Amino acid sequence: NDIPGKKEAVFFPYKAAMWDSLESIYFELKKDPEYDVYCVPIPYYEVNPDRSLGKMHYEGDAYPKDVKVYDWKNYNFEERNPDEIYIHNAYDDWNLVTSIHPRFYSKNLKQHTDKLVYVPYFVMGEFDINNEIATASRKHFCFAPGIILADKVILESESVKEFYVREYIKASKENGLSGKHIDKEFLEKHKFFNEGSPKYKKVFNTKIDEINIPEEWLKVITKSDGTYKKIILYNTSITALLNYNEEWLKKIESVLKIFEENKDNVALLWRPHPLIKNTLRSMRYDYLAEFERIEEKYIQSGWGIYDKSPDLDRAIVLSDAYYGDMSSVVQLFQITGKPIMIQNVKMIK
Repeated sequence: NDIPGKKEAVFFPYKAAMWDSLESIYFELKKDPEYDVYCVPIPYYEVNPDRSLGKMHYEGDAYPKDVKVYDWKNYNFEERNPDEIYIHNAYDDWNLVTSIHPRFYSKNLKQHTDKLVYVPYFVMGEFDINNEIATASRKHFCFAPGIILADKVILESESVKEFYVREYIKASKENGLSGKHIDKEFLEKHKFFNEGSPKYKKVFNTKIDEINIPEEWLKVITKSDGTYKKIILYNTSITALLNYNEEWLKKIESVLKIFEENKDNVALLWRPHPLIKNTLRSMRYDYLAEFERIEEKYIQSGWGIYDKSPDLDRAIVLSDAYYGDMSSVVQLFQITGKPIMIQNVKMIK
């Protein structure tokens, strides 16, 4: 009876491309002899326009080789009652684009753990938390089912923590929550924590001489003399899609045309947000066919790289500069010190 038992911690990621938001915490706990640690990727669904659940996806085979993956069907958290559960999706059934399997909604997880921990799958970067324009597009990130129920929310900086606390209290009051949900001192000391984002740590720890560059990529980025071309990471985001619709598609086609004309000296690495097509299906279906036409033409032409892999950090480290929409990828790219240019969707050549 005097022998202390190990704590059990389980990670429930859903998109392999977002695993970097949990990875460093996972490996830290793996090194701790007091923990048994499990990575259990969970399935997710496309959300149909009528809010019903559509096609199911599971990406358990897309995780790094040094991460041991356990089958979600065999890991019974309802019986195991793990000490700690880590999630990077806080939205349960609030998301209009995708939904994790309802069994793994935070309201269910909360009943079977002593500590539910939420880590955002994105970073906000530095911004003026008192600037209405800067905060307007970020407020919705601060209040969601998984955040309400979380015992701990891990954030990237002190200013982002301050922003979350402020907006969480506002939203809690608007939604009729009371007690600790509107207690600023409690939230600052016991719920929201500035511990740095694992996503930043992943970029810092990814070295260019250690990454695996696919053979088909090498054909694109290598000049005839054996040297590398300048590589431009072209990132297209969901926010820009929803804001500009058809203009956004025309901009992409224009950008691809310009880079194709300069393919002998510059290599384009196009990496759309991993949920772009899911968003088109559920919220902008009329534009799905046109996006797929542009996508297929680019892939078939072979002059550029189309990166659908879960490894964002490889793309960031390999690229010489960033071009594309404003998104959290920009915040990650900034720490490399390499050039960044945000595209103007309305400027089409």
